[in-house]
Amino acid sequence: MEEEDDKKYGEAIKYDPEFAGPLKNRSCTDIICLLLFLAFLVGWGVVTGFAVYGGDPERLLYPTDSEGRVCGRGEFVNKTYLLFFDLTRCASPKVIATGCPTPQVCVSKCPSENWFYTGGETEADRTKLICRDNVNPMDTSKNVKDLVINGHCAFYYVESRSLAGRCIPIVDGALEFGDKIIKNVDQENIDSEILTKASHYLAKFYKTKEVAEGVFQDVQRGWWVLLVGFGVAMVISFLWILLLRFISAFMIWFSIVAFLLLSGFGAYYTLNKYLTLRGTSNATFSDMSEMEQEFSLEFSRYAELETTWLVLFIITLVILVVCLFVLIFLRKRIAIAVALIGQASKAVGSIMSTLFFPLVPYILQLIFLVLFCGVAVLLASAGKANYRIMCKSEAGCDCPAYKENDTCSMETFDAALCPNASCQFFDYVEDPKVPWFHAYNLFALFWSMFFVSAFGEMVLAGAFASWYWVFDKSKVPTFALSMSLGRTLRYHTGTLAFGSLIIAIVRMIRVILEYIDHKVKQKTDSKIIRALLCCCRCCLWCLEKFLKFINRNAYVYCAIYGKNFCVSAKNAFSLIMRNIVRVVVLDKVTDFLLFIGKMVVVGGIGVASFFIFSGEVPGVGPHLPEMNYYLTPVIIITIGTFFIASAFFDVYAMAVDTLFLCFLEDCERNDGSAEKPYFMSKDLMHILNKKNKDVDKED
Repeated sequence: MEEEDDKKYGEAIKYDPEFAGPLKNRSCTDIICLLLFLAFLVGWGVVTGFAVYGGDPERLLYPTDSEGRVCGRGEFVNKTYLLFFDLTRCASPKVIATGCPTPQVCVSKCPSENWFYTGGETEADRTKLICRDNVNPMDTSKNVKDLVINGHCAFYYVESRSLAGRCIPIVDGALEFGDKIIKNVDQENIDSEILTKASHYLAKFYKTKEVAEGVFQDVQRGWWVLLVGFGVAMVISFLWILLLRFISAFMIWFSIVAFLLLSGFGAYYTLNKYLTLRGTSNATFSDMSEMEQEFSLEFSRYAELETTWLVLFIITLVILVVCLFVLIFLRKRIAIAVALIGQASKAVGSIMSTLFFPLVPYILQLIFLVLFCGVAVLLASAGKANYRIMCKSEAGCDCPAYKENDTCSMETFDAALCPNASCQFFDYVEDPKVPWFHAYNLFALFWSMFFVSAFGEMVLAGAFASWYWVFDKSKVPTFALSMSLGRTLRYHTGTLAFGSLIIAIVRMIRVILEYIDHKVKQKTDSKIIRALLCCCRCCLWCLEKFLKFINRNAYVYCAIYGKNFCVSAKNAFSLIMRNIVRVVVLDKVTDFLLFIGKMVVVGGIGVASFFIFSGEVPGVGPHLPEMNYYLTPVIIITIGTFFIASAFFDVYAMAVDTLFLCFLEDCERNDGSAEKPYFMSKDLMHILNKKNKDVDKED
């Protein structure tokens, strides 16, 4: 019965006395896919050119005044804040759709006192005025009353602070203007209630912008901190795999213990935080004024919510328990897997250049990532200024020439035709092609990153295969890595493009489903639709993992035999299925142990960055740049560390996978006799209960 099952996946590989590792005579594979990839990169260049031409990243950093000019730039380089002449005009739900119909000007600082126009014409009254940039309040030829009535200067302002670059009033209690009661153009009293209401709608209008602007500002201010974090991650990852070469058994067992301790500490810390914040989790938030609460986004206060720490506690506890059970059930297999990693370390030791090779794909991926981020920011800031008609009164503009919310032009607008209307900047209108360019940019990131990852896997596979397929392991080809690099670049970049394209398509579909799920959450509460989407996302995640497994082994097979992607994937999959028990028992256990080591590095740096940026490490805070959200560098450094550690740990993971696939083929080709001896080392024979009957090999 077992023989019939094996035949479903093809015949076992026959003995070939001339086979001695990666074939030298080979031809180019999957050329069409290579041409398609190159054409796609050219298209990415076109998208980049459009983004550079139309983008203006400073729009994300600073607000824009009523005339479409960016605060903090050019003539307003020292005026980085936006002031609303009459914030009460924003106290309407339609602000979310139409914007705030009051003049908005750039100022160097937000007002630090309450003031309103009392009808005076003295020099003291003029010095208090905040006016449009083309108006000189000290010009005595102009009447102060006219300046205020015509909207050239603000007729009142209150003590404010900057939130999201806008001057938002501080009105914790009653609003004092001496013993006077002032009214806006709609004859409404200007008091704390109406200003709070205005801030509420402004917060909704600017809410999405605040996150993007805050994060972008954090990256701009703390870029050097991020680079230091990435550098530390790279050094630790390199030292880890270097030690793994010399003391592999100790490092693996140390990783297991460290991972359990790290998970245990995470569970303890999150539980302690939850218990501490329970009942007082909203204390910090309640201390803020109502306006600040409206402008304070969830992202900036996640760490102050007890629910956040409860969820993190449950996650870390589940991880700890699951890993404990897995380690207990696999305890007998772990020793064998550790020995197998030890053999991989010998292969790495024989080809020491493989320890430094991860720098190549790491730098390439970093270049593609920086390109993606740059294009994304430029595309997000691309667009033309859009101006709308704003009526000075809630009753409307009261003129046939202009209707509220109609588009207008600053050059052609005639205020004389409608004194109650003004043409003001509303927002930036993006080109209809921009959303498609965003999608193109994202897919380009996926394809390029997966291509570079596949490139590293195939180069390493060719080098380690050269080590395996020699009897005397001390006589490995001198330039095994360079030769593998040359074969990959010369013959198989098309195969890399083919394999990475498949994974990129699946990943893009997953992103689209995530987007659909996000929209469904906003529009419906249907549990059936949500459940179906969840099932689809889960299936696609499993499909991506399966395809990555197939691709990885296909690259190993291609590195050895030089076949195209489809043939390599078919042959590698058939070989694995004929030996599925060995694959599950040994190969996957070693992958799990290496994954634990990688998580120790990622978790350690993530925890360290959290304590540093949250201010729990004394003496460090004054040397760090001011951040809008201290979680921004923590999240970016942790994610970056994961990719950096993956690049370095993939050396051993690729060594294990390559040696294991070669071992399976060795067992099918040879039987250990004098005519057909095994190529595997003596230690590997001992680990896997194999031996050569009449051949004495050197280790």
